[in-house]
Amino acid sequence: MAGLCKRRYVFLFCVVIISGCAQQIPREALELSEESLELRRLQTRRFETKDEGSLLSSGAAVLQDLGFAVDNSESKLGLLVASKKQSAYHAGEIAASVLLLAGTAVVGAPFWRPVNKEQLVRASLVTRLGGEEGGYTILRVTFQRVVWNTSNQVTISELIKETEVYQAFFEKLSKAVFLEAQEF
Repeated sequence: MAGLCKRRYVFLFCVVIISGCAQQIPREALELSEESLELRRLQTRRFETKDEGSLLSSGAAVLQDLGFAVDNSESKLGLLVASKKQSAYHAGEIAASVLLLAGTAVVGAPFWRPVNKEQLVRASLVTRLGGEEGGYTILRVTFQRVVWNTSNQVTISELIKETEVYQAFFEKLSKAVFLEAQEF
């Protein structure tokens, strides 16, 4: 019985020692960078409406006008996802690949470098009520793209950060929300 108590104490002592050796997460790792905060400001707008469903509907209409197809929509959760496929061919990249092919053909071992072929652009809209008693709605939109080359390999997968893309979307959305409000 005494041996069992000693084992428990030794075990608890080892647990305490080992837990003291665990690394702590640095405080700065949990803080958002200035770039991240600026990107969030760019992606987010406040609308003076309590009707999240109507705002998502206007967002869907704007995205469809921009060539997107709605993939998923869950108005109860304040979520809409849309996407569109488009060409990713770039004349400069094709010219460089042709020059590479011509240069290696002279040496005797022709080499064709794959070039970007198509891309999928995805837009995600998320809404939430804000203020006391949900006096307004916050909408955040993000745009991402994935690019495949002629060998069907993913060459780029990135978040689109261009200011113009988000400004153009929100300008169109503001007009759509205003026009929808005038119809009632």
